[in-house]
Amino acid sequence: MSSKKPKAIIIGAGIGGLATANLLAKAGYEVEVFEKNKNPGGRADTAKIKGFTFDLGPSWYLMPEIFEHHFKLMGEDINKHLDLIRLEPAYKVFFENNKPVTITSNIAKDAETFESIEKGAGKALTNYVKKGKNIYNLSLKHFLYTNFTSPGDFLKLEVLKNGPKMLQLSFMPIHNYVNRFVRDKRLQQILEYPMVFLGTSPFMAPAIYSLMSALDFHQGVYYPANGMYTIITALVRIGKKNGVKYHFNKDVKQIIVENKKATGIELVGGKKVFADIVISNSDVHYTETSLLSREYQSYPQSYWDKLQPGPSALLMYLGIKGKIDNLEHHNLLFVDSWQENFESIYDTKTLPKPASMYICKPRGLDASTAPDGDENLFVLVPLPPNLDLPKAKLEKIADSYLSQIAKNLNIADLKKRLIVKELFGPNDFKSKFYSWQG
Repeated sequence: MSSKKPKAIIIGAGIGGLATANLLAKAGYEVEVFEKNKNPGGRADTAKIKGFTFDLGPSWYLMPEIFEHHFKLMGEDINKHLDLIRLEPAYKVFFENNKPVTITSNIAKDAETFESIEKGAGKALTNYVKKGKNIYNLSLKHFLYTNFTSPGDFLKLEVLKNGPKMLQLSFMPIHNYVNRFVRDKRLQQILEYPMVFLGTSPFMAPAIYSLMSALDFHQGVYYPANGMYTIITALVRIGKKNGVKYHFNKDVKQIIVENKKATGIELVGGKKVFADIVISNSDVHYTETSLLSREYQSYPQSYWDKLQPGPSALLMYLGIKGKIDNLEHHNLLFVDSWQENFESIYDTKTLPKPASMYICKPRGLDASTAPDGDENLFVLVPLPPNLDLPKAKLEKIADSYLSQIAKNLNIADLKKRLIVKELFGPNDFKSKFYSWQG
């Protein structure tokens, strides 16, 4: 009997690819990861520009027990890899024509804040978060780590008992659900904004995602010291420890299929690498339509034509001269035309003007992100999918949103204080990540 290890190939060194590579290596596989870009991380990348350090993608660290679970599976103590800081406050919300609201992730304090805006909203928030926490715990316990490979996975008493309730929440838009608890638009926006992170609209997303508020108001929001990219370096460090091999600047041309089984990959340039298992962590549409020949694709083109992609985005990486004191680490800027904002992204496919957006200011917690006395800002503006925005047009759009930020946050000289302004738009998502419709 051969003692040779089975081999696995992972396409894409995003966080999912890195985590999967680690688990397979721990299970005894020989693992090789192929990544088209120059370094690991995928969307969770990093860059240093003129003394400023930017997390280029994800910036919210939520659900810490999920990360702990992965590290534990690898036989690692997460505390030896990441130094987590709980944000106090969790985030600040700015409105066009009302005073900002600060969320602390202390449910008692946040309930008082809600109550000061709408009578009865404090108790309603507590009830809303309690229900969301129950849904979250049920999902964590019975769904997140279950493959549902046998009828018994569905027939657990707690699942059956809560099934009708979960089913009801799966078919009700979360906006309708939130409206049962609070009526003030500002409070509704605070409870509904996580849907943007999920790539959808509160007017379409199912109410089951109210579980996200259990994270905001109960678990809290965290920041890994020295930035989000420390997660990527930790995963790679653990991978190397377990024998994972990484290949960067290696673009995969196709998945090789023999006798209806994936047996390897062909790289751009013609080199072929074979394995027992091939896993693609690339965009699912790209994997299906570009890496696999038509006969092995799961769905016809008509399937993709009917799907609604998530939003695209304009990302701005800004190095600012001097301090900006009225921002917290995480900041949300909401426009009054809340529903219209989502309709422009998902229905009319037009640029939202003005736009709701997210702004991160890490310098307050992490001195390594900007020169002394200056600020580092990351701005995310959700945009409609499938836009073609060449550099000149992207610059013009960014300028209009910078004007909105300057006005809404009362930073009149914002543009004059720019030391760094790097933009990443829909066309970049297509070229760098092969993401469907940008």
